[in-house]
Amino acid sequence: MTSGGDAVSYIAVTLAGADSPGEHLQLAAFTAMAAVFFIWVGRRQRHTGRSLIAPNETMRTADQLVAPPPPSRGRRTAGCVWIGVGGVFVLPTVFNVVSAIQGLIG
Repeated sequence: MTSGGDAVSYIAVTLAGADSPGEHLQLAAFTAMAAVFFIWVGRRQRHTGRSLIAPNETMRTADQLVAPPPPSRGRRTAGCVWIGVGGVFVLPTVFNVVSAIQGLIG
């Protein structure tokens, strides 16, 4: 029987799902792609103040152009939140790269 601390660390390693350096590198690549995507979405939304799905570009109606509404402050704030979400994915990327290097070295 193991102590409580050993059981918790065993569960954490099992839930991580990575046993080999290759698996750690795969997880690092996945989390890095997620981080890049969320940071890109956040930066785009923060700078333009417009949604990614409906960017509110200028539209042509009959024979005149209709300008989009001005960028909203809420969308810019949401962009900052998306950048924060992307930042959350950076830390697991670093941990998985370090774990892969440790697995290769020792």
